[in-house]
Amino acid sequence: MAYNWIFFDADNTLFDFNHSEGAALKNALEDFGELFEDHYHPVYNSINRECWQAFEHGRLSKAELRTRRFDLFFHAIGRQYNAEEFAGAYLDHLSKQCALIRGAQVLLETLHQTHHLALVTNGLKEVQRPRLARSGLAAFFKMVVVSDEIGHAKPDRAFFDYAFEAIGRPDQKTVLMVGDNLNADIRGAAEYGMDTCWYNPGKETSRGIEATYEIAYLEELHELV
Repeated sequence: MAYNWIFFDADNTLFDFNHSEGAALKNALEDFGELFEDHYHPVYNSINRECWQAFEHGRLSKAELRTRRFDLFFHAIGRQYNAEEFAGAYLDHLSKQCALIRGAQVLLETLHQTHHLALVTNGLKEVQRPRLARSGLAAFFKMVVVSDEIGHAKPDRAFFDYAFEAIGRPDQKTVLMVGDNLNADIRGAAEYGMDTCWYNPGKETSRGIEATYEIAYLEELHELV
């Protein structure tokens, strides 16, 4: 299939969010005088994933997401800190983290010469915009859509409506969605009528959500487009 546009998710598709998340958590805890322990990151990671899933399904608001994950995390590790203050410190540190997935830079350098590229991300603007600017990737994208800025998040159809309106309403089949999140990226885009490419480095099971393509390494995308 000839694709004119390629939509890329950001976190854990192009950006190594797991690394960035761990570094930001460590730095924020140290700001609050807390000695970081190795098990803190997997505990927080699990809680954060569940909270983002609840947000994507409309069960948490943005404001609730901001603090709920930290309230649950502090309860899990037996600490008491102000979740709102901690969220501010964490997001500030996260916005400064821009580690990339292996192959992301080269992939974008190549594809932007032959395709229109867009970054379409669920995230907070105070995190995603600074990270993108620091990463050096911004020049590759003709469009950037951040859920926090438009009031809709993947997999909501309204998110994809906004993105397609911004690029002139092309045929859905001329746009490929690449992402790691089965629900937000793959199911959301497929239900919108797009072809999808699931970036699945961990070889997870699809849980009944079928992607058009599946790759374990970003370099494999060259062969598909």
